[in-house]
Amino acid sequence: MKYGLKQLALSLVLVALACSPAFAQGASTSSISGTVVDSGGGVIPGATVVVTSESGQTFNVVTNAEGAFTVPALQPGTYKVTVTLQGFKTAVISDVRIAPNAPARISPSRARLITPPRSEKTAPTEANR
Repeated sequence: MKYGLKQLALSLVLVALACSPAFAQGASTSSISGTVVDSGGGVIPGATVVVTSESGQTFNVVTNAEGAFTVPALQPGTYKVTVTLQGFKTAVISDVRIAPNAPARISPSRARLITPPRSEKTAPTEANR
């Protein structure tokens, strides 16, 4: 009986030690979040946000009803954030750096989508054909 308890205790210690690196890895990640707005400061729901790591790995999210987004569980490093929505110019934010347990927050002024200028061309009318 004594041998069985020692073996069980040793097994529990080994399992605990094996699991500890997994918990440590989770603690070393961080996130990138922000709010996407238009040129007037209004929030933009439904915009696609693509976060790209230095190694080329991409993470895609869509802004919620308040124009907010969060990309969790990112490894420390430098990222590029691209925001797109049909009818707006694409916003690209380069050199977004995150450190372990230090999330990056992108300000609305950096994640602003601008409506492209309208063309001055007009459709031909009967008078100028």
